Amino acid sequence: LPWTVLVAVVVGVGGFAATRSELLDVDEVQVVLTGDGPLTAAEVVEVAGVSTGAPMVTVDLDALAARVRGLAYAAEVVAERDWPSTVRVWVAVRLPVVSAVEPRGRVALLDAGGTVLEHVARTDPLLPTIRVDRFGEPGSLVTRIDPLLHAAEAVSPDLGAWILALSPAGHGVRAEMVGGVMVDLGLGEDYVDEMRSLATVLTWVELRCLESINVSIPQNPVVVRSATGC
Repeated sequence: LPWTVLVAVVVGVGGFAATRSELLDVDEVQVVLTGDGPLTAAEVVEVAGVSTGAPMVTVDLDALAARVRGLAYAAEVVAERDWPSTVRVWVAVRLPVVSAVEPRGRVALLDAGGTVLEHVARTDPLLPTIRVDRFGEPGSLVTRIDPLLHAAEAVSPDLGAWILALSPAGHGVRAEMVGGVMVDLGLGEDYVDEMRSLATVLTWVELRCLESINVSIPQNPVVVRSATGC
């Protein structure tokens, strides 16, 4: 019996030492990014906080993933050990879909769910612009803007050249157009039909003296011209 106990102790100590040997140290933190957002592997490695040379068994994968999720552009994070010496971090990257503008002029990029990705100096000309009451720090969520986000998603590239901004209205969403024309989009589900109706109006209707367009009922757009002439 004493010999059995001694062997078990030796084996246990040997196994414990092996897990902390150089053979099982972290040699690499490998980052796999999915999505075309601006998040870089270097940023993930820095926030992950795993030092090369640390024992693989001491890496707290849950804590590592939580730290990386603190990055505004990180939507989903999975961390795993790839024995013998690699820690791999999978990150789904949020993509900016709109520029959000506050009444006082501050600008931020938001993803499709309304998460603030970063504050920026000016709106992105390649993205639709929406007007919001306020937004918080990167990583926070702008709430009650789903109609604006859905309308922005439905903006086609050709309409993007016409629409200056999408703003909330008491009855849904309004589009502010080049030339001062206001477009009532109403409260739609995905705004695809409303945007198609607007594109048709802009293509086939004489645009001179236009004051407003209402496509809240896509099958029956209403065009209002200035009563005072132009």
